[in-house]
Amino acid sequence: MLFIPNENNDPAVNLAMEEYILSSMNLQENALFFFIDKPSIIVGRHQNTKDEINESYVNAHGIDVVRRLSGGGAVYHDFGNLCYSFIVPHDQKQMTDFRIFTAPIVKALVSLGAPVELSGRNDLLLNGSKISGNAFYHNQYGSVCHGTLLFDSDLTILSQALKVRPEKINSKGIQSVRSRVTNLKSTLPQFDDIYVFREALLHEILGFEGNISKTEFKLSDLEQIETLAMKRYRTWEWNFGKSPVYNIHCKKQFQIGNIEVFLHTINGIIQEIHLFGDFFTPEDPYQIERELTGISYGADSLYERLSAIHIEKIFSGISTKDFMNFLLKTC
Repeated sequence: MLFIPNENNDPAVNLAMEEYILSSMNLQENALFFFIDKPSIIVGRHQNTKDEINESYVNAHGIDVVRRLSGGGAVYHDFGNLCYSFIVPHDQKQMTDFRIFTAPIVKALVSLGAPVELSGRNDLLLNGSKISGNAFYHNQYGSVCHGTLLFDSDLTILSQALKVRPEKINSKGIQSVRSRVTNLKSTLPQFDDIYVFREALLHEILGFEGNISKTEFKLSDLEQIETLAMKRYRTWEWNFGKSPVYNIHCKKQFQIGNIEVFLHTINGIIQEIHLFGDFFTPEDPYQIERELTGISYGADSLYERLSAIHIEKIFSGISTKDFMNFLLKTC
């Protein structure tokens, strides 16, 4: 395993670093990358940013908002939150089992004295409360699985900066986002701060992995990373984007996560279609938008086009008929 040290706290740069490691460093082995961000909200790849954040609170408190490349939901980062990335070279789209990716983290935390376990799609729980969320993405160079670890995060700010859909809270039978999460520090009081905790966690993980090599970013790497941050992670278009024009709105919670669709039709023809949600998919969901734009908004044409693009491969567990009915608002 390759370890790449990092002391940067800019979320745009850290996400650019992660992408750069995967896509531009010609990895020949798995890599481990840690980062700690200043106060920020990191939005999932497919989410509608304005629906996920308390914008007035975020602006008043100078909280950065950055979109990542992976799916899943929005998360709050600050100096009490440790982020980790496992970066795996080569095209391994089948490696979407969070149990595989999170195993080293779980093993390390248990060894340190925190009895955590993977729960649901992608969460790590400590005594029933969430201390970590995980997400993944792929490209032609390989895969990234990354996650958060709440060590000593400000949970009050977390609960006020993020919007949580009422149906998500109600379906879990809980009072608020604050009641869902907890910090590791009370369980691991032997670590004075997040940096000491990071070193202990790193020591445990690297101890499990055996052969370890280390590399650092060169000046030329950092220049390319900053260029990537400027082109993607610092832009309004990437982080927020324009609000969709629509006259039809569909929203439903599926097994893979929440999916929300905004459609704009004129004379029965789909002019625009936009997908949002906290879902995970190894495929490109935006091919749905491309393929459905310009066709008739009716059952026959939708079913034919959705069958042609194999919707089941994009959204695992959702049949062509179910997704067609979802778009027609009859399910």
